[in-house]
Amino acid sequence: MDIVFFVALLCLIAYVGYRNFELLTRYRHNKQYIECYRAMLNNDEDAYDKVNSFIENEKTLEYRNKGLILKLFIELGKGMDYKQTIEDLDLKEIFYKKGKYSKQLVTLNSDIFIWYYLDMARARRFSRFDVLDKLNDKLFGLNELEVRVEFQLAKAICNALREKEDAGVEFLSGLLEGSYTQYQYEKNLIGLYKRFSASTLAYSGEPMEEYYKNDLHAFAATLIGKNYMSELEIFDKYPPVENIKDEEVDPEKVLEGSKEEQE
Repeated sequence: MDIVFFVALLCLIAYVGYRNFELLTRYRHNKQYIECYRAMLNNDEDAYDKVNSFIENEKTLEYRNKGLILKLFIELGKGMDYKQTIEDLDLKEIFYKKGKYSKQLVTLNSDIFIWYYLDMARARRFSRFDVLDKLNDKLFGLNELEVRVEFQLAKAICNALREKEDAGVEFLSGLLEGSYTQYQYEKNLIGLYKRFSASTLAYSGEPMEEYYKNDLHAFAATLIGKNYMSELEIFDKYPPVENIKDEEVDPEKVLEGSKEEQE
């Protein structure tokens, strides 16, 4: 009995040690990743160099692909050659582990969809419909992700920006109205997803209730909102509201909290 207990204890110690090492490793990756997206949101001159350095020095395919999503945003904005970047992008490396869908990785990496939305908006701004098509194609084949709000939002935004027949309006409007309980999502990001929906509907010229329009002014006061709405060329129509006290409308703080929970 003592031997069984001793072996079980050793296994537990080994598992805890492995988990601590894994969490420490993710913390280091996330710290560098956050530095990159902060530099990009602030339009720092060295943002592109930081992202390139992150990708080149990153050994895991998961984080290298997260870096490619950031890199694409800059390349589109600077009129650089982006074809190799989008060709190399493999979303399965972000959400799958050893070829199998991983709910844990989806939770840990759900924030990359925010940059996916930003990439699509920038592609539309510069009429890069080939990029929109490619980004849309990258989503296909990830069937397990169809149960996620962020996945459905990506498809709806893409349809709206490509001005498809349904234009994604049904899902975007439903998300604002609270019709998303059949999907899985991160509670601390749902408010941010709603603001992306409202911004996209405003871009499409869809009618909205007045309080949703007020919400856009709040979104414009954040760096993520400012970037997204500027790409859609609706920022001037919904200028920032000063002295916002509600921290929930600040996507940066929401994401920071998400990272802390993961680490």
